[in-house]
Amino acid sequence: MLFLFNDVVFDLGDLNGVLRSGQIPLTLEQIETLTAAQLNGLVREAIFADPNIARTKPDHVRHLVALISFVAPGANALLAVRPEGAEVPAEVGLRYANVMLTTLASLWKDQQLGYLPPGQINDQVWLAA
Repeated sequence: MLFLFNDVVFDLGDLNGVLRSGQIPLTLEQIETLTAAQLNGLVREAIFADPNIARTKPDHVRHLVALISFVAPGANALLAVRPEGAEVPAEVGLRYANVMLTTLASLWKDQQLGYLPPGQINDQVWLAA
C-alpha cells in the first residue's frame, strides 16, 4: 500500500501489520475508536513540531499514514503545511486526496531513483485533486 505524505511516498506493505506492530503508542482499542478529528489533531501536532517530519522521522510518519489509511480508507495522499508564523497546531493546514495507484507507483519509482521534485508531485497530485 502506497501513501504520499507531503513530498515522500511511503510503502506501508501490510496495513494491519503496521497497526499491530506495537510501535504505535496506541492500543488496538484506541486505534479502532480513533476519529478523523483526533487523527487530524495528531497529524497537526506532528507537523507543527517538525514541518519536515516525513524526512526527519520517517518511521513516525509511516505509523501516522497507517492510522490515516485505517481511519480514512479512501485517502492515500496528504499535504500538511505549517504556515510561517503559526503559533498553534490548529493552524496547520491539511488536505487529503485519493490518488490513482498508477500515479503513486510512478512517484514511488522516481523516489527510488532519487528524483522526485516537489513540482512533479504538485503537478501529478495536487493540481489534479
